[in-house]
Amino acid sequence: MLPSFTASGFPPLGRFSVSFDEAESLLVSAPKFADSSTREALWDGLHGYLDRFLTLEDAYSDALDGLSLVHSLWLGGSFVSTKLDPGNIDATLLIDVRAERAVRGKPGSKWLTDAFKSWDSMRRKYGVSPVRVGYQPVGHVFRPEHMTSEERTYFMQRGVWDDWWQRCRLPGQTDRSPSEASAVPARGYLEVRL
Repeated sequence: MLPSFTASGFPPLGRFSVSFDEAESLLVSAPKFADSSTREALWDGLHGYLDRFLTLEDAYSDALDGLSLVHSLWLGGSFVSTKLDPGNIDATLLIDVRAERAVRGKPGSKWLTDAFKSWDSMRRKYGVSPVRVGYQPVGHVFRPEHMTSEERTYFMQRGVWDDWWQRCRLPGQTDRSPSEASAVPARGYLEVRL
């Protein structure tokens, strides 16, 4: 079920799993955004950005053996709010490191680095401000002493972005960085199934 926007203009607390079409319905084609001058173009830009990953998956499907490069896509920020004309789409991409390793060094795979190298470049070209988190399945989640450093990094990064997408900047706050005062969860975000 799609979340509704609260009086604050954001989804209720938590991470909401939605399909790509449901996200479009909620964030782009909903009647409340009919007069938006940015949402449709930003959504098209997100399509173009994600297509680069899908093209690699198609080209190297044998090497990937059923894995997807983008394990999960989290959307937050002003695009996931009632703001009529957001300036970009803030996205956290959980990139499957096993899939990434399977295509590294192959023609076109430089995208896996370029896609996250420059926020300014990706924002200008696609309207997307992306962040990469290296996803990997971890079987022993309750035994951190058995985790590799890569697994611990994944859990830490995942937690950081889960926390961030639930924060809001405080009214009148000039320093945009996270603070103890802004740590209380105040909004939800979307996990988009691709």
